[in-house]
Amino acid sequence: MEIAGQAALISGGGSGLGRATAQALAKAGARVAVLDINEAAAVAAAKEIGGFAAACDVTNAADTEAAVAAARERHGPARLGRRLRRHRHGRPHRRA
Repeated sequence: MEIAGQAALISGGGSGLGRATAQALAKAGARVAVLDINEAAAVAAAKEIGGFAAACDVTNAADTEAAVAAARERHGPARLGRRLRRHRHGRPHRRA
């Protein structure tokens, strides 16, 4: 898959694996939207990679819809996406 020029949407992109994913996609030439519940972290990550930041709590439908719409307006429809989930205490979410 050709990544250069594609729009990417990364939730949890302000830190950890999400931030590393955003960095890798940007390095490969994707236009990256960084979504994170921590707005300051999203802004810092987006600034670092030349991307777009949006504060977003993915457990809130209105937040998610607004962030995705803003990213679509900025970069076009996302062709690449990564959702990273965590418990409130920072431990990875595991599906049963």
